[in-house]
Amino acid sequence: MSPTTSSAPIDLLLIVDTDKMLCELLQYRFENEGFKVHLSHSAEDALSRELGQYAMMLIDLMDEKLTGLKLVDTLRKRPDTFNLPIIIISGVASEDDIVAGLDAGADDYIAKPLSAREVVARVRSVLRRRRALSARRMSNVIRYEGLQVDLGTGVAAIDGKSISLSRTEFLILAMLLRHRGQFFDRAEIHHEAWDDDSELSAAAVNTYISRLRKKIGDYGRHIINRQGYGYGFVD
Repeated sequence: MSPTTSSAPIDLLLIVDTDKMLCELLQYRFENEGFKVHLSHSAEDALSRELGQYAMMLIDLMDEKLTGLKLVDTLRKRPDTFNLPIIIISGVASEDDIVAGLDAGADDYIAKPLSAREVVARVRSVLRRRRALSARRMSNVIRYEGLQVDLGTGVAAIDGKSISLSRTEFLILAMLLRHRGQFFDRAEIHHEAWDDDSELSAAAVNTYISRLRKKIGDYGRHIINRQGYGYGFVD
């Protein structure tokens, strides 16, 4: 397939992996699909770049000083990369590994060996979903009494003091606050807070909501599970 000739902006990707051959293979495939690609082979190099220029990062970094999970966690704590789409590509893919990757803030988790065609499809899927979410957000800040979430900065706060939430917890809270009084089943929450193609058991949603309740203190009692309906945030 020849590179796109569209006048629309071309998405720039950053692939972070110590496997130079795999990086070059993915670079070739993505550039033939109309993307631009930069390569990085160390966490130090990746973090030294102007990361705001990238549409997405793909990370599989096995580094003694900074693993891929720690790199994702670091990126999610930086204001310039909190909302940057990230996909982990890894040779290990147990449910625990996938949950850890998503909990660190990745949008998707792809197991090796890779199908270049599948990786391109998953990247397109995450970018479409992120853009659709951004397009339908009518307000940057959602409030309930002293609890608020800022969709622009990715910061949640209680009485003006920020609280530490993973990206997944933040998206669940934003969903429930945005639709107070409505109830959502696990599949709907999974669709909102994770990429559609990610592999995660529905029961894992319970774990994330349990953590979220604890982190928001007294406001946690407003998140209830109504049998047959699902989870909701009620006054």
